[in-house]
Amino acid sequence: MGGPRRVLLALVLLVAVLAGCSKGPSKPALNLPVADDTVAALTAALSALDLSSAPLASSPTAAQTELMTIVAGMDGIKPVVTSGAVTYDPANPAATVVLHYAWPMPSGPWTYDVTAPLVHNGQGWKLTWSPAVLMPQLNVTNRLVHTHTAAQRGAIVGANNQALVEQFKVVKVGIDKTRVAGDAAVAAARALATVVGIDPDKYAAQVTSASDKAFVVAITLRQGSVPAAVATIAGALGVEGTAMLPVTDGLAPEVLGVIGEATPDIISASKGAVLAGDQVGLTGLQRRYDAQLRGTPGDKVTIVGRRVADTSPSGSVTGSTSASTASTPRASASGSSSATAASATAAASVTPVVVYSTSPVRGKDLVLSLDIDWQQKAEAVMQGVGGAAAVAVIRPSTGGILAVANSPGNAGQPDATYGRYAPGSTFKIATSLALIRKGYTADTILNCTSSANVEGQRFKNYSDFPSSKVGRIPLKDAVAQSCNTAFINEYRTIAGPDLQAAAASLGVGIDYDAGFPVNYGIVPKPASSAQKAQEFIGQGGVLASPVTMAGLASSVAAGRTVVPYLVEETKPTSTAAPLTQGEAEILRQLMTYTVRTGSGRGLAGVAVGAKTGTAEYGTGPNLPTHAWMICFTANDLAVAVWLHDGSSGSGTAGPLIKQLLS
Repeated sequence: MGGPRRVLLALVLLVAVLAGCSKGPSKPALNLPVADDTVAALTAALSALDLSSAPLASSPTAAQTELMTIVAGMDGIKPVVTSGAVTYDPANPAATVVLHYAWPMPSGPWTYDVTAPLVHNGQGWKLTWSPAVLMPQLNVTNRLVHTHTAAQRGAIVGANNQALVEQFKVVKVGIDKTRVAGDAAVAAARALATVVGIDPDKYAAQVTSASDKAFVVAITLRQGSVPAAVATIAGALGVEGTAMLPVTDGLAPEVLGVIGEATPDIISASKGAVLAGDQVGLTGLQRRYDAQLRGTPGDKVTIVGRRVADTSPSGSVTGSTSASTASTPRASASGSSSATAASATAAASVTPVVVYSTSPVRGKDLVLSLDIDWQQKAEAVMQGVGGAAAVAVIRPSTGGILAVANSPGNAGQPDATYGRYAPGSTFKIATSLALIRKGYTADTILNCTSSANVEGQRFKNYSDFPSSKVGRIPLKDAVAQSCNTAFINEYRTIAGPDLQAAAASLGVGIDYDAGFPVNYGIVPKPASSAQKAQEFIGQGGVLASPVTMAGLASSVAAGRTVVPYLVEETKPTSTAAPLTQGEAEILRQLMTYTVRTGSGRGLAGVAVGAKTGTAEYGTGPNLPTHAWMICFTANDLAVAVWLHDGSSGSGTAGPLIKQLLS
């Protein structure tokens, strides 16, 4: 009979215990209002590290001064502060609130909780300020210092595991303004700029605007390459260090990019991952893959003693504290505490305590298909070109881009990968594929007239087209001799979407995400028959880069649709109708015939198949032309060369390919 009573008694005791464990009523005592508005204002103020107008029980001005002392060594990092539940004193106008701190460190968030005291002073709920509100271990004798350690940056690696960008010993050369000042500093800056080959006016302005104690870097040079004349310039100084650099100066600059000090925009966009002074990728792949290459930095936060000038009391703290107690962290402090601001001796006695620490993690290498030998060959060829020009070299069996180079005349523009220029007659390979899909073969007869007219627009062949080829000729001769009218006269045979589909099967005209800026070609749907006729010969809105056209040649050589790639971890997959072996075989016949008998004869002995092209641009009666040539070789290479201004593909682009392959 005692069983039910014992159970009832146990339940009563459990309720009593639970009631005793309660953290307090959910509403304040004495009919006071809730503290929600005060808590919201406090979290906003602490997140901004600005207590100047916060609801405090003591002087906000004094609290703000002390807060700035505490965080002066935190590199400008501000916490994100949110609040938990408010617990009210059941009998007094007091409460506590849990504050959740999350400091956005470059290595990741540093988080902890603080229980902060609130008091209602008749004018509303107020925070009782003390350093412990920011962190429990803080008091009037200490402050926070952040130490940031950059991670070793990842390398950029090319084909055959050859480094393209790696760490080198360097010397930062600049003017030390503690050694030279005024007009002498300006004169030294100009002299140094002249010696190291940078803009004297720009560098002199940098030196002038820098502080009197600044070391103003002019240039970073590889160790051993600092000009001897630097030592003769007053105030010039070299500081040794390390830096990630291309293995040879000027290696694929438009692709690889450069590293430098983070700009304000990069710092802001990083959301705390990058701090002022950090080295980051500024252009090219260094910028695109900066987070991967940069790795994760190391962060450390240490509680240290305040300097003599920094030691200031909390707003309402009075009394005295000995040196022995000053070094003991306190969980909280109130406005009525008998503790005081520590003396200089007390501050000096604080033993540094590390409260947060992470180790740097090296960046991950970026692996490319780029081959350093072919890249250097391509760059050497482009260096000899007077105007704007570009070249791309691709491995048809894989689709990997082995080299992309631009001439000095491109003025830093990445035309090899991202150029948008009419490909001219090189695009006739795509038009030929569209015809093949209508049943044409290499021997199908076409009508190569002296001119053609479509919707009132007159088309003709290039100026030195051989008159002996005018008339009815097979498709292979139309390609080899590059007869414009033979293709244009077939404009009724092929619909616009047919031409787009054929181009796509050769890797042209579909925008794939390749992990770097690349133009895979543009083949618009023609708005008229005249525009379609223009597109048949690689104009009328058709645009391509050397990578586009080297990819087209690669597709023919490989017998399948090839979408060129550069970044090994990002290889695009074709979404086009696949190129068949049978189609590719006919296209190879056309391109090999061009080398044997047509405009590609200049590449005999170095290339198996080729196609030339010119494309008019601009306005006026005598239009200039872009010059193109594409080819594939017996040793698994496909090449495309483009010149902004050239008389013909065979005359100006062809010799550059021959120079490269020879």
